[in-house]
Amino acid sequence: MTYRTIYSDVDFAEMGWHDATVYSITFPQANFTISFDIDYIFKWHRTQTELRGWDVAPCTLEFQNISDLKMSLDWQMQGDTTILDITRQNRQLSPNGKFVCWDYRVELDVGVVSFTATGFEQVVRTPSIFSESQSLGRKNRVLE
Repeated sequence: MTYRTIYSDVDFAEMGWHDATVYSITFPQANFTISFDIDYIFKWHRTQTELRGWDVAPCTLEFQNISDLKMSLDWQMQGDTTILDITRQNRQLSPNGKFVCWDYRVELDVGVVSFTATGFEQVVRTPSIFSESQSLGRKNRVLE
């Protein structure tokens, strides 16, 4: 994957959010966005016999112009919340016919967040670093 500071829906096919730690979710208000504070894993460092670590960076993943937000979460487990997968399907035009929308599904280890959105933007807040953990931890959050 090419390292940049901003990714968008045109990059969706090359991105993968599996095992990205989620620290917070910001719910939609007047701006009709939902955002996730995550540690995105850019690279898995593996040899033939072992996993040595990851290149990880704190990112803000924001979906724009959302509608039909549904959440089903169950926080009975302990520990960090992680993303299992993010999928999109059902490409469609917005009701006014001016925008392309997708149905997104964010599968977490504690449940599912689903919605329709016109796209997303993922902003890398600091350059990725090599880590022996998939998450950088709460104390290393750099928020904009």
